[in-house]
Amino acid sequence: MRLPITLALLLSACGSQETAIDPTPAEAPVDTAPTEESTAQDESEETPATSPAEPSAVFAASTRAFGADLYRRLRSREGNLVVSPGSIDIAFAMTFAGARGETAAQMARVFHFGQDGDALHAAAQAQLARWNDPDRDTYELRVANRIFAKQGMDIQPDFAAITRERYGAPMELISFSPPEAARAHINRWVAEQTRERIDELLPSGALDATTRMVLTNAVYFLGNWKTQFPEDATREEPFYVNGEGVPARTMHLTHSFGFAHRDGAQLLEMPYVGDALSMVIVLPDAQDGLPALEEGLTAEQLAQWTSDLEEQPVTVSLPRFRLEMDEPLELKETLRAMGMPLPFQADADFSGMSAPSDPDERLSIDEAYHMAFIEVTEAGTEAAAATAVVMGRGAGPAAAPPTRFTADHPFLFLIRDTQTGSILFMGRVNDPRP
Repeated sequence: MRLPITLALLLSACGSQETAIDPTPAEAPVDTAPTEESTAQDESEETPATSPAEPSAVFAASTRAFGADLYRRLRSREGNLVVSPGSIDIAFAMTFAGARGETAAQMARVFHFGQDGDALHAAAQAQLARWNDPDRDTYELRVANRIFAKQGMDIQPDFAAITRERYGAPMELISFSPPEAARAHINRWVAEQTRERIDELLPSGALDATTRMVLTNAVYFLGNWKTQFPEDATREEPFYVNGEGVPARTMHLTHSFGFAHRDGAQLLEMPYVGDALSMVIVLPDAQDGLPALEEGLTAEQLAQWTSDLEEQPVTVSLPRFRLEMDEPLELKETLRAMGMPLPFQADADFSGMSAPSDPDERLSIDEAYHMAFIEVTEAGTEAAAATAVVMGRGAGPAAAPPTRFTADHPFLFLIRDTQTGSILFMGRVNDPRP
């Protein structure tokens, strides 16, 4: 199974032109983090613990709460869907390190970052260390961050230090003139990190003369099922789309898995080799039951579902599927509607990132681009995702017979870290046909 994901956040300022200079890598220097007041969470109510026993608990709670909120906002989109709450969270947590005042407060509420900025950055660092463990040989998971900043711009040393030391994000100084050359350069980095699964994160026109910084995150996952589906058991069977059966290559396996039946849905958890990551599939009882399930999705429900799982023999029928985006998901309007309009406005306060003397050079977020890919086969899963934030001026066997789990109609899925609970990927399969 392979999963790539990418996110890019674009920050811009309001005005001036720049002369072309060849891109040159550079690192920036010291460690502090913002601490901002945050009011009650406005959608999912999961709030990170103040002193969590698990170092990455604050970040993990954010991926669950924000992931559920975001999914409900995106559920009205037609067709299949895949996003990475983990990727989006990391990119915006880096951006949050440079936010101040009400700008930071709005981001904290929407992303459920909590009131302690340093705790968030420490939690993200702990989660990244777990995901990027160099000694792991059971599956491949790479999470890479990089910041592309305009040559000559004023970068606050504390912001550079936090993003470098906590997030492993080097600062590369480049020219954004001509914009298309900069866009090609950033897209090439994303493609390299995701094994070419995501090669056009930033669309044409995403960058312009006002672009000052692009914060990027890329995730790539390649893992085998702990118990693989036998290829000779795969056969074409109907999958019901809007009540009509369409042919789907369907895999079959009987084994002991985590299983539960709650809230009008069957839940199945299938681990990958190493048991650190797993896929959870939520299959509504009714063929047309997915919209109602999506509408009521919350972080608390996700947590309850996974805690209710019990090992038992299950006969699984699951279609092979491959989901990829034709174009990046633009998150700006969705995030504004979720409660953070200020970071996208000319009066945003990112003075912790850059504090220019010229007010026309103050940063705000232009757009946040996100792409994800997932392929599920008999062997396992490949997935990738990427996020870019663009800134500019102005993710014990029972004795009973095996339970049948037949995924022959639309279902929800997520890939989670079994130790921390962080959600790397989530989405739905409405139609598994390629």
